[in-house]
This record gives sequence, C-alpha cells and structure tokens, in this order.
Amino acid sequence: MELEGKKIIVTGGGSGIAAGCVRGYVRAGAQVVFCDVNDEGGKTTEAEANAQENVTGKATYFHCDITDKTAVQEFFAKAIEIMGGLDVLANIAGVERNKPAETFEEEDIDFVMGVNFKGTVWTNQEAYKYFKANGIEGAIINYASDTGLSGMPNGAVYASSKAAVLGWTRSIALDWAREANVRCNCVNPSIKTPMYKYWLETADPAVVEPYKAGLKQMFPLFGDMGEVDTDLVPVMVFLASDGARYINGQVICVNGGLVMVR
Repeated sequence: MELEGKKIIVTGGGSGIAAGCVRGYVRAGAQVVFCDVNDEGGKTTEAEANAQENVTGKATYFHCDITDKTAVQEFFAKAIEIMGGLDVLANIAGVERNKPAETFEEEDIDFVMGVNFKGTVWTNQEAYKYFKANGIEGAIINYASDTGLSGMPNGAVYASSKAAVLGWTRSIALDWAREANVRCNCVNPSIKTPMYKYWLETADPAVVEPYKAGLKQMFPLFGDMGEVDTDLVPVMVFLASDGARYINGQVICVNGGLVMVR
C-alpha cells in the first residue's frame, strides 16, 4: 500500500473532507491519529475508517480544539506516543462565517481566524518541532481555499484567513525546507461536502437553479464540484507519500479549473 508504515496526524476529521482523508489514509495503510471538537463525528469517522475491508492502517480519534496551543501540544504528544512517531500532518480543520463585510464583529474574526489561521500555526509548529528534532523529512499539508486567491462575496474574513494560510505555508516552505528538508504545501479544494449538499437540497430554488445552470462555466472540468473519495483523497495520499518528496511550497488546486494559479 502507498502509505504503509506512514504515521499521519489529521485535524478536523469529524466530518466532510477531513473524514474522507482519514478513511483514505487508513485504506492506503497509514496509522492515523486525528482530532476534532465534534466528538460524535470523530467517533463515527474512527469506526468507519477501521471497519473498511482489507486495511492494514488504523484510525484513532481524540478531542482537540486547535485554537488552544496547549491543547495542540498535548494532542501531538499523545498522537506521537501512540503511533511511535510522525511523518505527515494534514491540517484540514476549518470554519466559515458568512455576512456582509461591514457587519463582521470581533467575535466573528476571532472565531474564523482562530481555527483557520491560528490553528494552522499551532499544529504546524508542533509537527515541525518533531520533524527537526528527529531528523525526519516530514510533510505538512495545509488547507487554504480558492477564495484566498480570488476573494469571496459575504465571506471576507474567511477569504482573509485562507489567504493568511497561503502566505504562512509558502513562508514555512522556504524556511523549513532549508533548515530540515521538511516540505510544506497547500491544497485548495472545491469539493462537495455534507454542508454543500444540504444547501443544494434546502436552499431557495430561485437561488439554486441559476447556480446549477452556471456550473459548467464555473467548473470547466465535469461542470461540478469534485467528490471527496474519487477526486481529493488520491491527491492527499500522493502528497503524503514519498512520491511527493520534491514538491514544496506549492498551491495544489483540486477544483476542476475554477481558479488557476501560476
């Protein structure tokens, strides 16, 4: 299996994209310790990942609020002890809050930036400390968004948080590769999540139908957002594998051509 023997930490594995990545990493043979604040979702993902047929990997869930630096340090210590090391961090946890830009309050900013940016910093720091101290050419995979490149109506704080993740990742990719041969990359996904599917099913048809009619213009490839298991997980497995050892500081857009980077 492509990730046999790899030891991977995943954040945000209680639902959506991160849950799919936990399952995919286990299928590829990795040992995975993952976290969320949604304990019910986390336990469900753990059970689903470990119930897959013919897998040699294993998933273990812990509660952790990645905005809390001390909690992150404690989580990493437990995860590394359980797995006997660490090779890859996939930092996927993220939140969104939508409203007109002129109405954002301090609480909105603290919430979104806390998870999306501070959580990225705290988790990345812990992974790097371990990699550097143990001479491991590890990998860090952060999650940004095409909105960090193009902006987002009614989502200025979310887009700003993802732009911050992009800037942070490109910067540590320079520093940490030079210091310790640790590679750091960003994934920008346009992938169907449970929240997206719920919106399609429940939103006002007067809004949804014009959106659907314009999908082919938005997403040139296949005319729709991608699927977690078929379109995103294989990319995440590759980025965690030794096959990606010479890829560093890149923004990997898994988005059907929605936004193209240089």
